[in-house]
Formats: sequence, structure tokens, C-alpha cells
Amino acid sequence: MAVVAFAARQAPVEEAVSLPLGMAQLSPAGLSEQWLLRFCGDQHWALIAKALGQREAVFHAEDGRPVYAAFCTTSLRFYPLSRPLLGQDAQILSRLFAVSDTRTGSTHQIMVGGERIAKVSMISTFVSHDASRSNTRIFRNTVLGDMQIMPAGPELMMLDGETRETARSLRKAAQVGVQTYYCERPTPSLDFNAVGLLYFPTFSRIAEAAAYARSERPEPVLGRDVVYLGNINQGDRVYVADHGTMSVMTRGDGSLIAAVQTLSAPV
Repeated sequence: MAVVAFAARQAPVEEAVSLPLGMAQLSPAGLSEQWLLRFCGDQHWALIAKALGQREAVFHAEDGRPVYAAFCTTSLRFYPLSRPLLGQDAQILSRLFAVSDTRTGSTHQIMVGGERIAKVSMISTFVSHDASRSNTRIFRNTVLGDMQIMPAGPELMMLDGETRETARSLRKAAQVGVQTYYCERPTPSLDFNAVGLLYFPTFSRIAEAAAYARSERPEPVLGRDVVYLGNINQGDRVYVADHGTMSVMTRGDGSLIAAVQTLSAPV
């Protein structure tokens, strides 16, 4: 059975969480981008499980093969802070929507003291490994079960359209990532997830590491959009290059794995 969206559902699938902000959640600039992506990713998967009537975010296809809700894109925005965040309580409202028959999207609003300090939008699709278990041979799959979720609004639909257009234009480009300015080999115990894939927040971490390698004082991040186009196997290297206003990430064979657009403030 496939993922099906029923517009007749009146109430969104959602989860509201309140938690104190401590060292794990914060960075010198404010809210930690890495923590926020990891937290919202877990919320996204938990909401999918909830929509499927499951307690655990562990998914399977009809043939029993493991299925993962892999992200097609994430979009993050930070807002100006009027107070120090350490010790404050954050309220996070996460909601799940149907973007298409094969894609689910979520929105996450982060509030402190009645002020919005960040928002995250995420879109995922279901995928599986083939028999080789190679991360370069991931294929789309369907999950066992039906989800009844509300259709996405204009903001998520616009993000989905922009993501598809970015993917199409990059794959048509004759040359991508020629001028590599950063390279690293991600660490398995730190940068890969439980199913062996390069964990989606790692792409943002690599983008920030590349910016830091260029400048010892990179501009503060106001937002970051990542389009995920592929993955790597453990032991492989990731190469970062400029492509217009974006950064692109490739494998050693030149295959695209991500496009990153970073919004930053002048230092």
C-alpha cells in the first residue's frame, strides 16, 4: 500500500513539545543548527509513525524490506533574539502534511517567551537500500500502511517546487563542482546514522566547516536550505565547490549529493 493523503482529515497530525535550552541545544550564536535539525528530524519521523498508527518510527515495505523516510530538502531560518537563550524554555510545534503521493512535509515553529526564534521545513520520501546495501544505490519505495494527513499549504508546496527545480537544473548542468575548495572524509561514528546513511545534518555541518576553512570568521548563519541528491558510503570523501550562489557537494566520482544555499549576516 502507498502513502495516501486524505484532504477530508480536519485536524493536522502534530506534536507540541516544551523543553529547557541548555548546552546541548545552543551554540555561541544562539540555537544550535545541528541540534535543531536532529530534533526536528526525529519529530518528522515520529509524526509519520503517528500518522501510520505506529508507536515506533521503524518502517517497512509490503515485502518486509526496511524503508527509511529520507529527506529531499530541509529549510531553516533563524530570527533575531531579544534575550539570552540559556536556561529558557522553548516551545516547539511540529506538524505533518502531505506534499504529494510520495512525499511528506513537516513544519516546526520554535518559540521562546512568545517570540519565534526559528522555523524548520522538511520534505521526505520513502527509500530503501537494494541488495548491495550501497548508499549510492538507494531507490524509492512505499511504506506498508496508509497515512491520512492534511494537504500541505502554499509554503511547503513552494519549497517542494523549488527543490525539484534545483535538482533538475543541477542534473542538466554540463559541469558541476569543478572548483573544489573543501574536502573531507566523514567519520562513521559521528556522521552516519543507524542505518548507515550519511546523516542529513552532516551536510549542513560540512557546509559550515567549508565556510570556516575559507574564513576564520565566517558570517553568522541566518538560514540554510539543503537539497539532498545522493549519499556516500563510509570511507568516501565529500567535495564542496561553488555553483553560482550555491555550494554543491559531490562524491569522488563527481556525482552530486547535495546543493546548499546559506543565508548569512555581515560580520
